[in-house]
Amino acid sequence: MLIKILGDTFEIFRARSGDEFTSSAKIVLVNLSGLESSEKIKNFSGAKIFLLGTLAEINGADIKGAEFFVRPFNANEIREKLLELSQNSEETQKTLLLVDDDSVMLRTLREGLSSSYKVVPANGGANALKILERAKPDLILLDYEMPGMNGPEVLKKIKSNPETQNIPVMFLTAKTDIEIKERHMLKTLPLKEIKDIIQKFFDAQ
Repeated sequence: MLIKILGDTFEIFRARSGDEFTSSAKIVLVNLSGLESSEKIKNFSGAKIFLLGTLAEINGADIKGAEFFVRPFNANEIREKLLELSQNSEETQKTLLLVDDDSVMLRTLREGLSSSYKVVPANGGANALKILERAKPDLILLDYEMPGMNGPEVLKKIKSNPETQNIPVMFLTAKTDIEIKERHMLKTLPLKEIKDIIQKFFDAQ
């Protein structure tokens, strides 16, 4: 359940205790249940480490500077804590909330834009609205056509909320034959052109 909830917001890399840890992750969650040794965890220099376990497991772990979540924990509270931490760690970067129901498109755009911006992914409109309860991005890239709650419906909720109504929104669409009155761009554009459009938007602010 925790992996599923966090996967809607973060890019997840999973590793077993026997693996060689070479990730450049900025946040590391360590499940202490069944962990043979904490020595390799110390290799994550510069990463923020959170321990997941019982009080006895946490007290027995020797990882300096680590914070912890005690079982039983609330997965949504963990997501909110990590989201707040990731927002505060890159204050100089513009933050994009990327909303799309297509996991492949979500991952592709996130990987392509992360070199220039802090990208917070949201798998669908409902997840985007939950994220907006805690985070205020500089720009929302919103898929126009999504099942359940489509882009225009999400936009309506964003604009009806005083806390989010001033956040700029740019629609993403794969179709050229629909009329969109709001600011938009094609998802099918080359990544460089998408970056250029976003940067021109920020430059004009």
